[in-house]
Amino acid sequence: MVFDLDAYKSHPDKALEKHIGGVAQKALKRQSTTLVNWAALFHDLGKINPNFQRKLDPNYKGGRRGYDEHAYLSAWAWLCFMSKNLELVKAHFGDDIRIKAKIVLTIIAKHHGNLPNFDLLLKSEPTERLRKFISTQSYLPLSEFLEHKLGVKHQPFELLDQDFSRLIAFTEKEAWQTNALHYFFETQYSFASLIEADKRDAGDKYVEDYYHFESTVQENQEQLSVSLAQTWARLNEKAGKSELDILRTAIREEAVDNLKEHLTQGQRVFTLTAPTGAGKTFTLLALANEIQEQQNGYGIIYALPFLSITEQVEKIVQGFLGEAFLTVSSKAKNKQLDDLIEKLDIDPQDEDFKDLLKQDFISQTFDHPFIITTFVQFFETLLSNRNSTLLKLPNFSKRIFLLDEIQALPPRLYIFFAAWLEAFCKRADSYAVLSTATMPNMSFEQKSYIPDQKKPDLLFKGYLKNPPQEILDYKKYFEATPFNRYQIFLTSPFEIDLPQLASLIEHQSSSCLIILNTIRDSKELYRLLRIKGIEAHLLNTHFIPSDRKKKIELIKEQLASNEFTILISTQLIEAGVDIDFPVVYRDLCPLPSLIQSAGRCNRNKKLPSLGKVYFFHLLKDNGKSGAYAVYRNEAKQFLDFSQSYIHNGIEEKDLLGVQENFFKFIANNLMIGNYEIDQEEVNLIELVNNAAFETLGKFKLINEKAFGFEFQYYIPLSEKDNSYNLAVELLEKTLSSRDFKSKRQWKIQLSQQLKKVLDRTITIRVFDPVNIPAPANEKEYFDIKVLANLDLYNFEEGFIHDSVENSFL
Repeated sequence: MVFDLDAYKSHPDKALEKHIGGVAQKALKRQSTTLVNWAALFHDLGKINPNFQRKLDPNYKGGRRGYDEHAYLSAWAWLCFMSKNLELVKAHFGDDIRIKAKIVLTIIAKHHGNLPNFDLLLKSEPTERLRKFISTQSYLPLSEFLEHKLGVKHQPFELLDQDFSRLIAFTEKEAWQTNALHYFFETQYSFASLIEADKRDAGDKYVEDYYHFESTVQENQEQLSVSLAQTWARLNEKAGKSELDILRTAIREEAVDNLKEHLTQGQRVFTLTAPTGAGKTFTLLALANEIQEQQNGYGIIYALPFLSITEQVEKIVQGFLGEAFLTVSSKAKNKQLDDLIEKLDIDPQDEDFKDLLKQDFISQTFDHPFIITTFVQFFETLLSNRNSTLLKLPNFSKRIFLLDEIQALPPRLYIFFAAWLEAFCKRADSYAVLSTATMPNMSFEQKSYIPDQKKPDLLFKGYLKNPPQEILDYKKYFEATPFNRYQIFLTSPFEIDLPQLASLIEHQSSSCLIILNTIRDSKELYRLLRIKGIEAHLLNTHFIPSDRKKKIELIKEQLASNEFTILISTQLIEAGVDIDFPVVYRDLCPLPSLIQSAGRCNRNKKLPSLGKVYFFHLLKDNGKSGAYAVYRNEAKQFLDFSQSYIHNGIEEKDLLGVQENFFKFIANNLMIGNYEIDQEEVNLIELVNNAAFETLGKFKLINEKAFGFEFQYYIPLSEKDNSYNLAVELLEKTLSSRDFKSKRQWKIQLSQQLKKVLDRTITIRVFDPVNIPAPANEKEYFDIKVLANLDLYNFEEGFIHDSVENSFL
């Protein structure tokens, strides 16, 4: 039988030969290994399937096509090829052939899906469909195409229904575990490189350029260098510099000098420990730029724990780079996309559509020299198995990761992620700087009683000899007078209820910030003060993001003009928000939260004496502790620590030793890598050792179960607000559209519109899922309800609904 090998297509307008070659070239640009090359060559070979070719033909009128899939067929072709060419494959893979051949098999089979747990490489149902198809085929020219069109010299093979159970089963677990992290990275990064290359090549009319490469990174770097140099010059020339200004400059310069030295020694991961208000954002940018100066071509990813503080960093970065950065988060707006959507609505042009797809791809893949994002985006990508998430991973190579407020990670994960980053940065040729005023202890002791599959020292080989390197002699700065800004007092009595707390605030003559553990407590205190005729601001996550931002700006203005101001807030004010009160009240909490909260007191050293932080233990009406209800399981030990080590009158300069003891306590008492996934306690180290990609990929940085069941409500601006309905219309257009161009445009427009919806959306958590918090309009889309009664929300109190006040945090 004669086959026209030139006739096969990968897409309606692209030859299969050209696509496979293009994917191989692009994937090898990311990771130049034989493993990636084999996966790329075979990934779409199954598109030779005649039924798939008919699917691409718009003129086909022949009725049912039959089996028209290609990924499993491509994987089966790889197995058939290996059965005839084992020596050829072994020459490429060496002694690792059995593991690497299965990695290639998995990447090929799953390149349109997600990485599976390796104990089930190929699922039975699609495998059975494939085998039925093979039994009906007399011959497919897979071998000829591979040799004559892709240039692979080999022993010819045929597509046969053979028993490949031995090749499909994961029988190499022991061999995997001898170097599990290496194999994990090899699998995940190769998979990510292939799928990114596949999508880039399929849309090469729109996304042919790379933006986290070569010239664009260099331009971004030069702009940052010039802007930073101008800023340091202005600061040095500034008249009447305060002691605090002088110390901030000293911290930055010392950190940069020490970094230079450690870079020459091959160090990849660093810690920057500095007091709150020490100008860490400026110092982090200076450190990143120093790495760029020494190692050309490195982009920056600046990650923060909370959406609420990304805007503050955006403003600083904008001052240096203008618009030459990209914020990627669930709520971040993309002005370039919005402008292109508007142009396409008014006057559709092919060039604008091309730019729209390009900008969307840049955002999806982090293909930009300077990214600002969240911990959720960053850390979940590192462990992900998901196709859509792993599109970002190739652009984690040749990066400088600036991870601010690192203490906001769950304590069980401090050492796990520090060790992961150390190994990842070596492999991806990247660097990381972890920053906070309350730096966790990143070392650990080897424990013989831990099973080998859970031992961090066996997975993270060499980490104990090379943990993150501190780049600041920070003790002298914590002890310096300008950074000794407050004193902590225990209220008398220490255990108080809300009326007693309200009475303390009533007699307060200075502006004060009160930080409570639950939304319920914050609302009740606000109402108690209102009853007493005391004006106060309320801030919690039951306000839409835009209103939270307005409130913080309003409060800053009042404080700047010396107006008497009371702010009642939850923990969202703790980290990264640049706000300065003379007095702070803080409910019982773990030590890092107390120090972060206290960092809002006399932050800029404007008071003639020390600011006052009042620490108390809030009790409910029934006499039970609210703090111990919020901080559960091992976190209860953290509360016990705070009560034991925080004594009346302790000053900021004395807290460093206390926090060092706290983090030693965590390192010695928490099992490294233990975490909850899908309501089950697992060990992340063990999952890597077992090649459990799918289970590990379910990792969520924010454990929603601990905070109840989640409901999202869109808060309309008015009865005429049409934003939510517009998102629904775009969803319907996306689902109903049949041509590629329209579907992609509607999908991107929907994504942008949803970010506008989320800007007026609040999240409410209840412990009883039957107890729906508030009336909503009948139809629900995007898992977001529309608040039906607009009287249940206002700028002063946020969301108001008494029936569930006792049910959510």
